[in-house]
Amino acid sequence: MGALVASLLLLPIGYLLLRASEAGDSIWNILFSARTARVLLKTVYLAVAVTLGSALVAVPIAWLTVRTDLPMRRLWAILTTLPLVVPSYVGAYLFISVLGPRGILQQWLEPFGVKQLPKLYGFPGAFLVLTLLSFPYILTTTRAALMRMNPVLEEASRNLGNGPWSTFWRVTLPQLRPGLAAGGLLVALYVLRDFGAVSFMRYSTFTRVLYIQYQSSFDRTGAAVLALVLILLTLFVLLIEIRTRGRASYYGGHVGAVGNPIQIKLGHWRWPSLFFFYRYCGLIASITC
Repeated sequence: MGALVASLLLLPIGYLLLRASEAGDSIWNILFSARTARVLLKTVYLAVAVTLGSALVAVPIAWLTVRTDLPMRRLWAILTTLPLVVPSYVGAYLFISVLGPRGILQQWLEPFGVKQLPKLYGFPGAFLVLTLLSFPYILTTTRAALMRMNPVLEEASRNLGNGPWSTFWRVTLPQLRPGLAAGGLLVALYVLRDFGAVSFMRYSTFTRVLYIQYQSSFDRTGAAVLALVLILLTLFVLLIEIRTRGRASYYGGHVGAVGNPIQIKLGHWRWPSLFFFYRYCGLIASITC
């Protein structure tokens, strides 16, 4: 059974290798062309940017819903994962409908003299859509890491005189690195395989270029070569994650919490944080409904 599954998984790669071999010596011209290099750089740039942007969104939300006295934490933990059910092309279409030229937001602002909003197409639009749709991957792994983290290390840091923020940066965040790496891998793979958002936003990554090449040419060997480059890029991302995961014991220490984790009191930040979650849920509701 395992051999059958492996054969089915390797069959598309075998087909790509067969079609790419038909290119002959021209395969090197395709691989080292300026167009391939440009598409590769744009794809890597988008994947790295979305991964970092997703981490910047996910880590504060995970920390607020696990380690603070935020009201209705369990409800927010569920609602913040809703973007996972939204296909990227649907999200991109809705963002264009709201924020794009002649979109809903521009119609609302037109009486105030706003004739045209900044262009959403290209990298800014693709980055915004993919970040808001894929950050729950990092959120779920980070929340799991926070809930499984040994609170003794944080308690020791607090006893040594470090405040909540100093403890977070010096103790908590380093222990989250394996979880962040796992979530970052999922986000990077999500971006590499995405076709809907980049097509709506007219940003040329490998998936969009492959589709255009495949549809507009009778000779599809060039598309096969580009597909192999995308597979190699994916394998490179997987190797980075495996290397990071191999150091998990160094960053995480002993897994398994002893006692309840420390709960941080938000104080005067409690209501601004709650307002942020209300606004977030309003945005998600406008996308999913």
